[in-house]
Order: sequence, then structure tokens, then C-alpha cells
Amino acid sequence: MTVEVVLDGELDISTFDAAQQRVEEAEHANPELLVVDLSRLTFVDSTGVRLVLLADVRARKAGRRLAVRLGEGSALRVFAALGLLEKLDVLPGAQPAPDGAA
Repeated sequence: MTVEVVLDGELDISTFDAAQQRVEEAEHANPELLVVDLSRLTFVDSTGVRLVLLADVRARKAGRRLAVRLGEGSALRVFAALGLLEKLDVLPGAQPAPDGAA
């Protein structure tokens, strides 16, 4: 089973707790693969990196796979600048927005 958490807007210190809660709720389903989709973020800083790295540690301990979807925006730039593209399971592209979403 795959569970995907799609985050949008901004991911920084002020939104970290809500994003962390969403990821942890998804982990409770004990999926084989957890995808954290950051491709729709308009802003991400080191807080977003922390979110993904903590989720990756928990996934490894639980014996599940974690992947991130970075898209082509700020998330990709931040993770690339930190040299994390080779260390994480990065999925290509962004998922299409649901009908009616921008």
C-alpha cells in the first residue's frame, strides 16, 4: 500500500507542526511506501528538509520506504543545494492537481 501526503503553500517553522502531524498520521497507516509530495510548495526552507529527513529515519526504523516528490520549484532547489537528491528516493514530476485546484 502507498500513502501520499501532499503539502502546499509554505513549509517553514510556522507550518512545520501541522505538516509533521500530517506525515505522522499517514505513517500510522503503516504503508509500504510513504510519499511526501513537496512539489506544490511555493516556499520551503531547512524546516522542510528536517521534515523529510525525520520521516526518512522513522521509515527506515519501521522497515518501510519513503520517497519525496519535489517537482521543479523551490523544494527541488533546496534539496539539490544540500546534496540530498542522491541520498533520498526522489520521484519525478508533480502529480496533476485535482479538478478545480490550481
